[in-house]
Amino acid sequence: MRLREFARPSGASGPGEDSAPGLVLFDSSGEATSINEEARRHLASLPDGPSVPSALGVRLPIWIIGTALQARAIAFGRDRGGARVRIRTVDGRWLTCHASCLTGPGGRPGPVALVIEPAAASDLATMIAEAYGLTPRELEITQLVVRGLTVAEIAERLLISPHTVRDHLKAVYGKAEVSGRGELVARLFADHSWPSVNRPQARVYTR
Repeated sequence: MRLREFARPSGASGPGEDSAPGLVLFDSSGEATSINEEARRHLASLPDGPSVPSALGVRLPIWIIGTALQARAIAFGRDRGGARVRIRTVDGRWLTCHASCLTGPGGRPGPVALVIEPAAASDLATMIAEAYGLTPRELEITQLVVRGLTVAEIAERLLISPHTVRDHLKAVYGKAEVSGRGELVARLFADHSWPSVNRPQARVYTR
C-alpha cells in the first residue's frame, strides 16, 4: 500500500455533503444573517459547548462568533494574523473555520464571510506534530513524510544528508512513540487514533 494512502484524516469524506464547505455571513454588528445547509450540518456535528442563539435557528458556538469578530478587527487594523480556528467534531474529525471581512461600497469593510470545512491533511499534520513537541526541522520532515517522500527525497529537498534525515526521524519516532514511518502516519491520521466519543467537550485550536 502506498504511504500516501495513509495520509488522510480520520473519518474524512469523499465528494459529498460532509466535505462541502459551510458558509455563514455576519453583518457589521456581528449578527449572523445567512447560512447554508452545509454550515448547518457542520455545526450539528460539533460537541456541546458555550454557544449563543441566532436568528437563523441555530446556536452558534462562541468560537465562531469570536472568529468573525476577529476578522472584522483585522479589517479595521485592530488585530493581526488570521481569523482561523480548528475544532474536533463528535465523531473525531477536525474542521477548520476561517473568516474574512468583505469589502463594501467605497472600499469600506462590509460583511464577514465565515467558512467551515474539513481540515486539510497539512493542517492536521502541523497541529498534531506540534502537540508532540517537535522542533521546526522535525516538523518539516514529518510533513514531508506525510506527503510520502522517501529519505533520499527529503534529504534532497532540504539540502541535508540522508543520515541527518534519519536522525531527525528517529527523534520524531521517539516523541510520537512509534517504530517507523507507516506507524507515524497511522498515529497521525488512522481511524484508531481518532476515537469517537459521546458528546465530548469542545476542543478548539487557534492559529
